[in-house]
This record gives sequence, structure tokens and C-alpha cells, in this order.
Amino acid sequence: MQAPDSFELIGTRGLYRPTGVMTLEQAIETVAQGMLYARFLGLTDMMANTSGLSGYPPPSTFGRYALARRWAECGGGVLRLGIVTKPESIDPQKIGIVMARNRGLDTDVFTNEPDALRWLDSRAAFRR
Repeated sequence: MQAPDSFELIGTRGLYRPTGVMTLEQAIETVAQGMLYARFLGLTDMMANTSGLSGYPPPSTFGRYALARRWAECGGGVLRLGIVTKPESIDPQKIGIVMARNRGLDTDVFTNEPDALRWLDSRAAFRR
């Protein structure tokens, strides 16, 4: 499997920072492909910074359901996902995160990389 553009490997963590103008469906699949690649490598966690993606409005509830379902499927119950996105894309109740967690994905969303990486570090320590 070929590494997606903007995918960086650091230890057992993947850092994925895709960029481009696309639809929400394409953005969901872009992150999904990064997750599948991380699993292919046997990684335990990944940070996906989607702040460089544009071309679509903040996801609706249905859009959040689509991303939660697809990303949970790609995580396969073994990959933790820290998501970084624009503040306006984060639902106040984090409904997409709730839906993804209900489907077995250990995930959370942040507005900056340091917070996402701290969360991933804390989840890794919790799992040991």
C-alpha cells in the first residue's frame, strides 16, 4: 500500500495533514485512506489534521454520521484517532465524536495539534 501524500510516520504514530479543495465526501475518504494506511503499518494511533482541507461547509448531522461510520470502520477497533479541524467545523456537543465512539473508534476532535497529540499520549498511557 502506498503512503498518502502528507502522511508522516513517527514511531508508532501516524501524522496526516492532507490539503486541498474537495467535497465533504472526498474529505471523509481522504482521512479514511490515511487511517487504512496507518493500520497497514500496524500503528496504534494517528492524528489527522484536516485544517488544510476546504471546499465544503461544516458537516451536517448526516455528514457527521457518514464520517463517524466510515472512520470507525477504518479504525477497526485498534486505531486511535485525534482529529484537528477548524473551530467552525466542531459541533458543540461533538455529536460526530459520540457517533464514532459508539461504533468503537477511540477518537476526539481539537482545534490544534498540540492538544490532539497530548490526548493521543494520554490514551496510549491509559491503554498500557
